[in-house]
Amino acid sequence: MAEAEGVPTTPGPASGSTFRGRRDVSGSWERDQQVEAAQRALVEVLGPYEPLLSRVQAALVWERPARSALWCLGLNAAFW
Repeated sequence: MAEAEGVPTTPGPASGSTFRGRRDVSGSWERDQQVEAAQRALVEVLGPYEPLLSRVQAALVWERPARSALWCLGLNAAFW
């Protein structure tokens, strides 16, 4: 592709010169370590409850609409 005369070229996303990887940013490694530590702690604490949490998530996102509707009706009836 030919460049127009007299028009300065600016680095952009297509040129790749302005893109920096995630690890190039200062402090990224420390942040990654903190995220991994938090993830390990959550898995340790919530690990035994994973099947229950998966069922609750499936009901909340309406993966099975009939089951979610029954949960909705049941919880509503129990509340009122």
